[in-house]
Amino acid sequence: MKKLILSFITLLLIISTVSAATTLKLPDIEGSSIKIETSTYDPAPAEPGKYLDLYVTIKNNGAKSAKNIAVIAENRYPFNVVDSIDNEIKELVNGREKLIRYKIYVSEDVLSGEYNLPIKVCSDKDCDYILKESNVEISVNAGSTPIMEIGLDDYDLITPGSLNDIIITSVNKGKQGIQFLTIDLKNTDEYTVISTPRKYMGELLTDDFERETYTIFVSEEIKNSKSIELDLSVEYSDMNYKKYNENEKLSINVYTEKDAQKIGLAQRSNGAIYLILFLIISFFTYRHYRRKKKRNAK
Repeated sequence: MKKLILSFITLLLIISTVSAATTLKLPDIEGSSIKIETSTYDPAPAEPGKYLDLYVTIKNNGAKSAKNIAVIAENRYPFNVVDSIDNEIKELVNGREKLIRYKIYVSEDVLSGEYNLPIKVCSDKDCDYILKESNVEISVNAGSTPIMEIGLDDYDLITPGSLNDIIITSVNKGKQGIQFLTIDLKNTDEYTVISTPRKYMGELLTDDFERETYTIFVSEEIKNSKSIELDLSVEYSDMNYKKYNENEKLSINVYTEKDAQKIGLAQRSNGAIYLILFLIISFFTYRHYRRKKKRNAK
């Protein structure tokens, strides 16, 4: 009988020990419900051989606080997590949110595409017990950044107070195409855009170009020859729909009539010569008429 009682007591102690050990492994999150609310990253899309910042927001939707948890971003090709900020949380009160930032390196040899990065909410930084697990989808663009070059075609002589056609050229010198190209020519004090100022050029493949003609009126208030700047707003997207907005300045030369004649861009006016010839012819015609009249009188 004594042996039976001792065996029973020993069994109870073993069960109690196992139960206690199991309880110690569990985090203090009774009644809590951790949820990964949102995730964003910058730059988007990510680029091979460069770093990106990943921002993850978690929220405690439970009735009680969640204590001593860690939010782990797991290394998975093509991503290598090099740093994390505020990912170990001592306590997250129910109803509250926490923003966590990760610094991630993107492998140089990755191809363009969508890749998943696992995010785990764990009982500790070693992730002995996973409370919640999710994937963040990150877009990688293996193509280089678009290289747009905006320039001018040759233009005729421009003088103050004149109406002129300006041809603006767009060239894609990058390794990937661009789309939704739009150029907006802004008015300034030195010129006014007479034609439609905002023009859509559409898609430009690599080593492709487009031309658009704008009509401007150059201010007659310009008194001296000078270079004036055309003010342009350029908008486009790459093939991953990343938007680009750039401001460009293009210079055109404006000459006064006098300066244009000096450097041979315009012919000198013949009005004065014609006037002198007219006066000479008129004088001799008058003399001839007077002499003829005198002879007739005799």
